[in-house]
Amino acid sequence: MKRIFTLLIGVVLFLSPVYAQRRVVDATDHSPIPTATIFDASGNVVGFTSYEGSFSEIPESAYPLTLTSIGYEPLVIDSAEDKTWEMKPKTYLLEEVVVKPGKRNVLKQTFYIREYFSMSNATDTATFFIEHMADRFVPTSKDAKFSGSSDMRILDSHHYARYQLFDEDSISTNPEDQFISMATIFKPLDEEIPVPESFKEPGNAIKHSEKSGKSGTVLILKQNAQTLTMTVDVLADKKNHKMSPWLFKLLGFTMNFNQIYTTHAYQVNDTGVYQPKDLIQACYVMEAEGRGKFLRMALKSKEPVQIHYTIELYIVDRNYLTKERAKEDYKNKPTDVKFVIPSTVPPLNDATQRLVDRANAEAKNKK
Repeated sequence: MKRIFTLLIGVVLFLSPVYAQRRVVDATDHSPIPTATIFDASGNVVGFTSYEGSFSEIPESAYPLTLTSIGYEPLVIDSAEDKTWEMKPKTYLLEEVVVKPGKRNVLKQTFYIREYFSMSNATDTATFFIEHMADRFVPTSKDAKFSGSSDMRILDSHHYARYQLFDEDSISTNPEDQFISMATIFKPLDEEIPVPESFKEPGNAIKHSEKSGKSGTVLILKQNAQTLTMTVDVLADKKNHKMSPWLFKLLGFTMNFNQIYTTHAYQVNDTGVYQPKDLIQACYVMEAEGRGKFLRMALKSKEPVQIHYTIELYIVDRNYLTKERAKEDYKNKPTDVKFVIPSTVPPLNDATQRLVDRANAEAKNKK
């Protein structure tokens, strides 16, 4: 049954509608913080903040909650109060990337990546956490392109899973017991990002810009003294802000996608145009609700399945290479990879850290 559940997770990726109750805002200008990931006391992803910074009613038993968002320090909410919560902006210290003379027209980016996936119905829950080291090669001119260069390449991974299914509670570090990682699918933007002229004006005032779609705000740009963040609502132009692909129905279940967001954070520059070299972090979040006979068979339940997914990408290193050197590095994939967690990465929430510690202890005892 665990194998069936794992296969299901590989196909499924997403959650249910959010009903606003509480608000999360920037501590400096009190603007809403959208798409912050919400973890419950067990380490499950249970939702995301809306574009108004609101989040749904969450049971008292799920507290304390931990909220994380690109560009902000984590926030712990101890109780279910109806109030406004403030997140403090994070300070970034990244060295400037210097392009040396010569044809060094390939940017090599190295990443530390975290994936969180939670899948649950009324009685059962599966919680997954994966961390990766990865790299990619971004051509900065047309003659620098080569096969697979800008795709995300996974160098090494650590897998952790907790299954609370059918009255059993089990832990695994075996990749075969996990959902299919999406880390090679989601990659940062390669395109240049221009900003409004008002963002180029001198001074440290916080700058804000929005663009509306058919069913909501499709784009938010926000800039402070250090960071430009760009958040995109993938469903903003979908009818009723929902998507239910027919392919899933052919497979025996229905998936209602209700939230899909991407956020990129860049180090502020004075050009008004942002490129991959300016990237600090990227994040993708998804929510969906699944129904259908396949789900009923897998979980032995008629209840809908709530799915939450978050992937966070953090820059570890950036440097420019010649095309020849980049192709050689890409061809000779390193085998002895060390996990490097940059200072921009927040600590794991307590529940996820307990999952990691428990899984590592059990794996060690089996040796």
